[in-house]
Amino acid sequence: MKHCLYIFALVISFNATSQTICGTAGENGSVTLTAPGGKVFTSVTFASYGTPDGSCGSFTIGSCHAANSQSIVEAALLNNNSATIVASNGVFGDPCGGTVKRLYIEAVYRFPLPLHLISFSCTSRGSFNILQWQTSNEVNTKAFQVERSLDGRHFSVIGNVDPANSNVTTVYTYTDNAVSKVCFYRLKMTDQDGSFTNSNIIKASVAFSGQLNVFPNPVTTFTRVSGLGAKGYIEITTMQGTRLRRMPVTGSTQMVDMSGYPAGMYMLKYVTDSTTLNQKVVKN
Repeated sequence: MKHCLYIFALVISFNATSQTICGTAGENGSVTLTAPGGKVFTSVTFASYGTPDGSCGSFTIGSCHAANSQSIVEAALLNNNSATIVASNGVFGDPCGGTVKRLYIEAVYRFPLPLHLISFSCTSRGSFNILQWQTSNEVNTKAFQVERSLDGRHFSVIGNVDPANSNVTTVYTYTDNAVSKVCFYRLKMTDQDGSFTNSNIIKASVAFSGQLNVFPNPVTTFTRVSGLGAKGYIEITTMQGTRLRRMPVTGSTQMVDMSGYPAGMYMLKYVTDSTTLNQKVVKN
């Protein structure tokens, strides 16, 4: 019988405006983080279930990492004073079978902003995403920043929205036209004094429109195919049904090279497990 020693470590560091707290635990242990009275967790600067390394303030992701670590930890901590996260495959899944794992977390807490985020959601519309959020009690709110990530860990600012600074419920929308098949979003909400908090992370997949669009058509070299879903492949055939090429779908829109084919008419197909869409293409 194997005996495992589970170690939990807690480190707290301070600066003038916010405090950072770290916690670690071995597999099947747990990390409990608690902020002082009146304060809440406003951001998670590191989270990894797998084989992370380093010390508080300089954690690094190892060769084994559960991709959902950040979103799970944020769901437990953000805007709460205290939370316990269990370091187990039952919570995060098993990112590397047969490897003993651990959980490292670094989070920031401060006094909560007066602003109250009521909801934050995303709706996919073909090749773009519409973000919507509702707030109340906007007292001294300076800015909303919309941040996007392709992996759920590394975020960059894609847009800024000015606050209404109203004490009644306010609804905001932001449209992201430059999306890939799957992406993640969060809001950074900043107060006039520079303090800020992050929203929860939401995941969005580009919706499948059910309509295939090919442009230009007729085509001389490259044509752009849009209206694709997150799965499947594109196939080019002759009008008699002979397959000339098959390529996996890599995004909601995709460039297809037709320069190597003789002039004539071809069939371009988008094929998934449940759907086949056809579009005739004329090659000049």
